[in-house]
Amino acid sequence: MTAEELKAELQAFYNKYDQINVSVYAILKDQNDMGPKKVDISADALAGIKGLFIDSLRKQISEKDNLSVLNLSTSDERLDAIYLYDIDLPEELLAIEGVTRNDGVALLDLESHDLSDIKALLIEIGDNERQIVLYKTIAPINIFGRASFFLKKDRTRMEKIDDEFLRVSAGFQLARIAGNLFVFELEAIEKSFGFHEIIVREAALGISAIERMELVENPDVLHELLAEVKYARRFTKVAKASPVMRAGVSNENIISFCKNFPRLAGKIRFNPAGDKILLDTKVSKDLFIKLLMDDFLTSELTKYHYDSVAKDLAEPEEGEALAA
Repeated sequence: MTAEELKAELQAFYNKYDQINVSVYAILKDQNDMGPKKVDISADALAGIKGLFIDSLRKQISEKDNLSVLNLSTSDERLDAIYLYDIDLPEELLAIEGVTRNDGVALLDLESHDLSDIKALLIEIGDNERQIVLYKTIAPINIFGRASFFLKKDRTRMEKIDDEFLRVSAGFQLARIAGNLFVFELEAIEKSFGFHEIIVREAALGISAIERMELVENPDVLHELLAEVKYARRFTKVAKASPVMRAGVSNENIISFCKNFPRLAGKIRFNPAGDKILLDTKVSKDLFIKLLMDDFLTSELTKYHYDSVAKDLAEPEEGEALAA
């Protein structure tokens, strides 16, 4: 799904704002109670929640002119990007799918549970035809408990708040839209949902492909990098979308490129025979991953050399004629 297609999908919700409804579900911290629970909320409060998150969707998606939609498995760190979740779905995130298919979700028993028991909220917005589900983590800072003393303004005087209360802000980490799951905060999912384990499995495929190339003298060092999620994500990207591997570039040409491209020359070393790359420094490992993603470019126009993460193909589409 492109950014424009995503914006068009959301426009249908904006156009029917007065007809769409909102429901809120809680995911509890208790690992033995993974299923979402519907939260009983007054009509006035639900109307405010609907407005809050519709406005947030406008700001985070619809009003951004340079928004990019990237696959999570091949994501880069460009600004104004959201990520389409295209790898195995952790069990906890299956709850996002469940609330749109099940009308019989049990109510959250607020007499048995404190607000501090809530790990995340699912905000479902829509009608019988289409729904959006937003996943919002609840930080402890947003829950105000009975142990503290709070006052609220009531006309001309201050009154005590006798019970817990929850502050709901507009941000969210994931959204299910048109049957697709989108990630808005990479750091949030990297620390949750067993995401690291899933990404490591995908990344191992990338490392196995590198080993089959017989390009690296000491491939064991690549496995050591999987302990860091940022490297695991990069190797997942290699597995899914390395232009160098897809193009079948020979080891000889890769090594020649390393020796001659200004950004690489002298920073990547080789074995005594000169036919394999030796990854013996952190810099060389980082550069090697960028090399496989074809991030080192030379302008056809200026002949300047660039290190570019965001590369949108300029090849003509199949059947598209080049301008004369």
